[in-house]
Amino acid sequence: MAITTMLLRSQLLTEKGFAHAFPTRSSEEAELCALLGTALVVQAKQVHGGRAVEAGAATGADADAIIGRQQSQRVAVGVRVADCVPLLLADSDSGDVAAVHAGWRGVVAHVVPAAVRALAGKSVCAAIGPCIGSCCFEVGRDVAETIGQASTQQVVVRVLGHKAFVDLRMAVRAQLLAHGVKGERIEDVPGCTKHEPTRFHSYRRDGASSGRMLAAIATIG
Repeated sequence: MAITTMLLRSQLLTEKGFAHAFPTRSSEEAELCALLGTALVVQAKQVHGGRAVEAGAATGADADAIIGRQQSQRVAVGVRVADCVPLLLADSDSGDVAAVHAGWRGVVAHVVPAAVRALAGKSVCAAIGPCIGSCCFEVGRDVAETIGQASTQQVVVRVLGHKAFVDLRMAVRAQLLAHGVKGERIEDVPGCTKHEPTRFHSYRRDGASSGRMLAAIATIG
């Protein structure tokens, strides 16, 4: 199957040899699996929490980060998003990977550090995929303050009365940096899910009718 441009990729992860993708709303799951070289993408029951689980125990488990370990055969792990941050991690030394679902509640629950700790490598690379941008992520000031408390950097970009606009990408990046991932090993794959209806699903924009996009990465096996 030919791979189309509907699958977005990180140059950093590609250079390190990891098959991965951040699909758009027009992508097909079969196309994603063909790129990953697997018949299955292991997923968990996402609950906006801070738990990281191994791929072998992920199916049906409440978790928002899944760790795939290098084996004789490739293991692919993935998360579904429609505004939350899809984060793909890879350890270039071990070949291990992680897929992380990081909405604001996951950021507050420290799901990003949980995934980094689970990989336990010194050569972790990270790709932050398309998510709701700071242009569109409007929350109450109390929520904004809570997110800010979970970050070591300024993530509130502007305040309008009782509302605030928050940069979730920056919150995820700040947690990566704070837990040892070097800045040159972090890449942003751009795109605002709410702002770009022709490319992405968005729960904030479309409500319950919104679809989900499966972001995934495979081990080097």
